[in-house]
Amino acid sequence: MIKNGKYFLPPQRDGSDFKELFKRLASAGAGRPVDKDGFPKGPWTADLLAEAITRIDANGSGVDLRTVQLWFQDNEKGISTDNIRWLARIFGCDDPDTTSEWQADLSAAQSRLTVKRRERKRNGRNDLSDLQEPAASQSASNDATVAKRHIYLARASEALFSHRSPLDLPIVVFAGAVTLGFLAYIAGVHHVTYSPVAGLDKQVGFIWAPNWTIEGLVLLPLFLIVVTQLLKFWKNERSSALRLGYLEASDDAGWKRKVESFSIAFWVIFLACLLIVCVLQWTATYLSALVQGATKNAMIDWILVAVVRPDVISIPEAFVLSILAFLYSGMIYWFYLIGLLLMFIMANDFYEVFRSIGRQSSDAQRLKALEIGTQMMCSIFRCTVFGILIAMCIKLNIAFLLSDGTDIVSWLINDALSAVGIRDVEAGWLDASALPYFTSFLLVMLTCFVFFASLTQIYWVLDLPANSNPTSHMGETQSAECPFRLAKASWIKMVGVVALLVVSFLLIGQFIGFSILLTGSVLVAIYSLFQRAQAAAGSQIKLVDTK
Repeated sequence: MIKNGKYFLPPQRDGSDFKELFKRLASAGAGRPVDKDGFPKGPWTADLLAEAITRIDANGSGVDLRTVQLWFQDNEKGISTDNIRWLARIFGCDDPDTTSEWQADLSAAQSRLTVKRRERKRNGRNDLSDLQEPAASQSASNDATVAKRHIYLARASEALFSHRSPLDLPIVVFAGAVTLGFLAYIAGVHHVTYSPVAGLDKQVGFIWAPNWTIEGLVLLPLFLIVVTQLLKFWKNERSSALRLGYLEASDDAGWKRKVESFSIAFWVIFLACLLIVCVLQWTATYLSALVQGATKNAMIDWILVAVVRPDVISIPEAFVLSILAFLYSGMIYWFYLIGLLLMFIMANDFYEVFRSIGRQSSDAQRLKALEIGTQMMCSIFRCTVFGILIAMCIKLNIAFLLSDGTDIVSWLINDALSAVGIRDVEAGWLDASALPYFTSFLLVMLTCFVFFASLTQIYWVLDLPANSNPTSHMGETQSAECPFRLAKASWIKMVGVVALLVVSFLLIGQFIGFSILLTGSVLVAIYSLFQRAQAAAGSQIKLVDTK
């Protein structure tokens, strides 16, 4: 019988246990595509069945190959409830009615196998402790049963990046920035000045603030796109590397379990963005000033300008605008910090998965790891550059608001001209303080930590001695070492760019001419973003040559 272009066998309900039933169906090719004559295209193998289950949209992450191999082996290992669902869809040929029938039949067969195992145990014929798939195998197979019982914030956060289009989160961030811009325009604070001292009209409008415009419209959306693409790349390459037999991952290498092991970090990030950014920082910076109608020594921006320019925007309007702005700010900080955490998890997972690459590994295995690791480091580097540029926008805006410059553009130009002696402009500072200084510094530190921690873990995996494989010929060893030397050279350049950006960040507003260093470092960073991963491309070529 054929259903949906696949070979269908109806449930027999002959009292078979799961092992007997599965062996018969796999041998017959039930659920496999049929050829032009209506016959199934051969029996199921573990590889084919694992791939077919992975392609089921509702499953998403699929099933681990080792778990499927347990079903084919002559043992008493059973099958989890969720895996019964996917197997029922395979044998039911994706038809709702037949899938429901097969799910009931497979569940009954599993129950019969459980009863047989218990009877043998009571009779003393074996000493098996449990019929269910072992906990380690169940974790490696990313079993969804645990996820249904415990809804983890970590799993939901990861799904935001991996189960959606790469443009979904960037569009949300971009739309939020545009909405704030429209609200600022309606309130009249998109372009507004005030006089902190006599004779100075200082521009503090929304469109002049790089931490609200450049960050929300350009830098953070690009960061989220790269993180999303990197996550999908790693999950695909990880599965293919395991399935193609390039390595043998340890039991704790399952991606879902890896994400869940960082659940505390996900919660800390969520609470920090909610309590510190949205509540504490808003309260300390805006609430007291707007309620009291006095800024004391706080810096004036496009929201607090309501205190000194009530003719432009009223206190109630600024109060509402500040709440919306900080809700948006908490959201984008959460997106950014989750992106950093996911990058660290991916690098750590890369180390766990490929750490078996060693002295007895073939060139093909090492080159596969090098190809993936190099691509990952290129993406992590790009995200690091975007992250430091975001922190630069925050600190640059703060430094301007605390200065006596009229607007941020002329302030930077005057600083550069003063440094080269074309214009003699003495920079001064207003008597004000800013809490976001610490926020920008913290962002840079976290971003650099993730970058260097990721680089270190990937390097540890790929840093193999030249004669690591005694069975390799000289040409094969060179084919493995040459791409790695190229990768190390590119990583050194990455470290140099990151160091230059950090130095430029720290020196913003610290001396006359800082804008020249700032401009130069930004241009170098932009140029580095377009550099291609030559080592990864070279490893692909060499990988083909060694086959």
